[in-house]
Amino acid sequence: MSLEVPWKSGLMPRSTITRQDAPPPGSWWSTPWFAVLISLTLAVPLLQPAVAPLIDIYGHLARFAIDARIDSSPYFHHWFAVQWRLSGNLGMDLLVAAAEPLLDVVETTKIALIAAAVMTAAGMLAVAKEAHGRIPPSAFFAIPLTFGMPFQYGFLNYTLSIAFAFPLIVLWMRLGRGRRYRLRTAVFLPLGLLLWVTHVAGWGAFCVAVFAIELVTARRDGRGWPRAIWSAGLACLPLAVPIVIMLAQSGTASAGVAQWFSWLLKLFFVAAILRDQHLGFDIASVMLLYGLVLCGLRGAGFRMEARLACASGLLFCVFLLMPGMVMGSSFTDMRLLPCALALAILSLSPTTTNHRHLTMIAIAALAFLGTRLAVQTVSWARLEDRLQDQLAAIDHIPSGSRVVALADLPCEAQWTSRRMDHLGMMAIVRRDAFVNGLWDIPSSQLRIHRPEAGGFVYAGSQALFAPGCRYDEGYDLQRALATIAYAAFDFVWLIDTPRVKWPTDARLRLVWSTDRGALYRIVHRASE
Repeated sequence: MSLEVPWKSGLMPRSTITRQDAPPPGSWWSTPWFAVLISLTLAVPLLQPAVAPLIDIYGHLARFAIDARIDSSPYFHHWFAVQWRLSGNLGMDLLVAAAEPLLDVVETTKIALIAAAVMTAAGMLAVAKEAHGRIPPSAFFAIPLTFGMPFQYGFLNYTLSIAFAFPLIVLWMRLGRGRRYRLRTAVFLPLGLLLWVTHVAGWGAFCVAVFAIELVTARRDGRGWPRAIWSAGLACLPLAVPIVIMLAQSGTASAGVAQWFSWLLKLFFVAAILRDQHLGFDIASVMLLYGLVLCGLRGAGFRMEARLACASGLLFCVFLLMPGMVMGSSFTDMRLLPCALALAILSLSPTTTNHRHLTMIAIAALAFLGTRLAVQTVSWARLEDRLQDQLAAIDHIPSGSRVVALADLPCEAQWTSRRMDHLGMMAIVRRDAFVNGLWDIPSSQLRIHRPEAGGFVYAGSQALFAPGCRYDEGYDLQRALATIAYAAFDFVWLIDTPRVKWPTDARLRLVWSTDRGALYRIVHRASE
């Protein structure tokens, strides 16, 4: 079946919405078994590292450990309190808490991350199949976006929400295709709430995508713009329950909203969607994807499925207009970009019907995917080795210790990252210690009480940058060591810090070191 969409004035990509009930003979890339096989390959880069080397993951693991052991640990209750409440940032927290009797937090998080990566890839391919009637050979170009910047940053709850969002888009479209609107309303009342609980940004991305899908569907059915917008809004009403909850939680929804219209940063995000450790390779990869989208927009060898193209475009507009921080979560706008680009790629289908040409496109897409996965696997393995070298310090930290962690970090504008930002949090996971650097997020269930620690409690106090890197360039190792409330701590842990920067302070006694790290016991006057 083929339906022409009544486009006007070029406001959306001109497209033909097509569905074919079966792939042409010999289209091996469209078979279910092949889609499953490709989805499973997303697990490969995550198998070797005990903890995936993602920037924020260590802070999340620390919070999970506190949640799980707050009642059993003889130390945590001195510094922390856990007050569970309904919020839009709980996905992985609830999953880890549910699995805690069977698995520890590190094991559960690893399994959940692998599952999320596989589900995201499978969901992308399912979206392409639902939109086109079969999986186009170009769809595999979208799969590497699973490991885009949000994943590399270790936004675990958001990553899980996107793993849910793509299959839910498929369900939404399938129920709409069957005109089972009442069933869809009943199903998505709880599913929309579940997605919001997992992460508000994932819920928001899903809402924007399905609104665009409904808008195009209404236009396809011949409705004018006002009626189409109204119809799309009504269709999405079952997803609005979280809005009521956020409004009822006075002040929470708007707390921590900042960083409006940071255009240079947004431009950087557009170029850095696949940012990892290799500047040239990462930029070339994302330029290839943008080139494919441009071909689709121009009708040069590819056409764009209107619903997915509109969803992609609307998500990109939201990215441009929304602030960088929402509810205390940083880079909220950036998180939408891989999803937007993935939908644009998934909207593409080749205009050619030549089986040889289609096969060549499939091979090219799979070669791109395979190369990205191979480089990612090696990259994470190397990062894991460096991180383990630093984590050896924990063997010398007694349980229940109070630790100041200070990580020497490259400038945030530098493409590569050593992933040491929150590494000190692993002392919380392994030693029930107190370590500075936990996030102060209004929607979080974790409460911290350590007034005697002064400024060495929350995230930021552990991060040391070279001069000129940040607005607070005066905060270096020398200043940090001069302002520590030494009576409130037992150890100072210097992470990824070269020897030339190590202190010579009588209050600090070296107990462990490596080439770029050192652990000092604080000598308290009462014990001298």
